[in-house]
Amino acid sequence: MNHLTRQEQIAQAVKVLEIARKSPFYAKKYENLGEVKDENDWRKVPMLSRNDLFENTYPSSKDMLTGPLENAIVSSTGGSTGVARTIVLSHTEWDTFCRVQGEAFRLLGVRGDDIVANLFIAGHLWPSFLGVHEMIKYGGGVHLPISSNINVEEVYALCKRYQPTVIVTLPTMLVFLADLAKKDGYVFPNLRIAAFAGEQLSREAEAHVKRYLGVQEIKALAYSSADCGIMGYQCPDCGFATYHAPTATQLIEIVDPDTLEPVKVGETGEVIITSLARTLEPVIRYRIGDMATLLAESCPCGDPNPLFRLAGRTGEDFKLGGAYISVGVFERAVSEFSDVLSLNFQLELEDFANRMDIILTVECGDNGSEEALRAAAGLRNRLMELVPEIKVGLNVGFIRNYEVRVSPLGSLPRNPITGKIKKIVDKRVK
Repeated sequence: MNHLTRQEQIAQAVKVLEIARKSPFYAKKYENLGEVKDENDWRKVPMLSRNDLFENTYPSSKDMLTGPLENAIVSSTGGSTGVARTIVLSHTEWDTFCRVQGEAFRLLGVRGDDIVANLFIAGHLWPSFLGVHEMIKYGGGVHLPISSNINVEEVYALCKRYQPTVIVTLPTMLVFLADLAKKDGYVFPNLRIAAFAGEQLSREAEAHVKRYLGVQEIKALAYSSADCGIMGYQCPDCGFATYHAPTATQLIEIVDPDTLEPVKVGETGEVIITSLARTLEPVIRYRIGDMATLLAESCPCGDPNPLFRLAGRTGEDFKLGGAYISVGVFERAVSEFSDVLSLNFQLELEDFANRMDIILTVECGDNGSEEALRAAAGLRNRLMELVPEIKVGLNVGFIRNYEVRVSPLGSLPRNPITGKIKKIVDKRVK
């Protein structure tokens, strides 16, 4: 990947900012902003929120556009992390994104003779399926455009028939395919690489997928989003949730989410993105909602682009009895029962007259069996060990009901656009 120094990145970001001032939205947002000459000045540039994108982009508004809406592609986020945002890229900007993604694909070890099953969802303005098609053209491989719009059992059957060597999809779909393979007692004999995007695959889910699909290697297709494009890429030497920053196309800042000041190397903070390759609808200092840690070490591969490690979403926890509980604790607990239970689950929290219900629903291939019910009971007890606030809440009456339920594979609600499962549904009064 091409490399820019931090000074070169700031200089390019300032150029994008000056172009952005041509748009009504940024002209007003930056009306009190002085001249930006260096990184210290750059930190004074106001942040961009997801709500800003929702309210000021096509079709609601064209105020973020720096030119006419022509010769472009319109796409959208799925809205799984909030309100859906519409993104406009010129065809040239779209091609740049796809070329960078294709280069990242090659770095994962994908070859021209690989059979690549594209299991992303098409339609609804979601760009992933189209983007993977372009990525395969730039990066290499034989494209199997299966998609996940069809019934998952049919997806599984088509994969068995055509025997892909590479699968690209969401983590939720990878877990679902592993669940079906486990139920079927089938291991894919030629599957070299499973590449995911859209959200991070946990260590527990990775082990589950490797065990039951038989895949040799699991890597992130990229750290990317519809509203920002590719923000990180992996090489064969990258560890779990670790990415190279594509310095030529993205300026990445990691800041304290409360003070918005840069964190030190080795500390965890909120990811802020400025796209250096987009000027039709600029994205400048965007709070994308992810947490990450900037790493001090260089990658053994010799790539000069810096490394960072993702550390979850800014909202992937909840408050219980004065403590903040991570959804990762629930995922680790479910993984202890993955011989029976799926790694696809949903945690629902709700208030009833100042008392709380906690309902964890986990998918299962044989949800009516005694084995499944025993696993659910074991998981319920294990979570009370890992999250003592649950046991305390039950004892003092703060928690009205605490259940672990099992349901059939595919029964949990998926986002109709992205196919993701929302891990936490918090219905409590804020």
